[in-house]
Amino acid sequence: MFQKFLLFPLLTAFLLCGASARSEVLKTVDIAPESCEDVLTAYLKRADTVLLVCVYEARFSPRAVGKGVLWDKDYQCRIVQTLRGKVPMGGLLVLHKKAESLPDTGVVRTEGDNRFISALVPGTLWYVFLDSRKLKNLGNNSCEYSLDTMWLNPLSWSDREGLAAFRKLVRVEEGRITEESEAARFQPESGE
Repeated sequence: MFQKFLLFPLLTAFLLCGASARSEVLKTVDIAPESCEDVLTAYLKRADTVLLVCVYEARFSPRAVGKGVLWDKDYQCRIVQTLRGKVPMGGLLVLHKKAESLPDTGVVRTEGDNRFISALVPGTLWYVFLDSRKLKNLGNNSCEYSLDTMWLNPLSWSDREGLAAFRKLVRVEEGRITEESEAARFQPESGE
């Protein structure tokens, strides 16, 4: 009787070890990460507007949601170059994003009825990929856009790997895209 009780756990352990020995673990070399080129290709195919902007300020504005408060992070940018699209150079672009946290330092400011925390950004250059249908013209040579993601959109000049991938996909001369790879070419949605 004792042998039957001992035999069952041993048989179960043997079967489990045998099954795990037959299944192979996925090796690191077999995992192909998504490349910068693939990600940028997806952005460039969707974006009919590509801008080089200089970010100079981030504004954190409180928004009441239910019983709590969320923060909108608005980047104030000057348009340095219009590489694709018809947005005028020198204009103001406000990029909206939900804030994950408040800045370490900042100044409380008020413009009209809007009260916000201002944090200066030291003239950071970004490439921004936009859909002109979602770009709102505010008049006075300024517009605004809500970013759905901030990971490579915008593409910061400090991101060397991203810039190398960008230069593999497009050739920029005199502030315009003069040549694009087939993968980077803007492809409007059908029916529009």
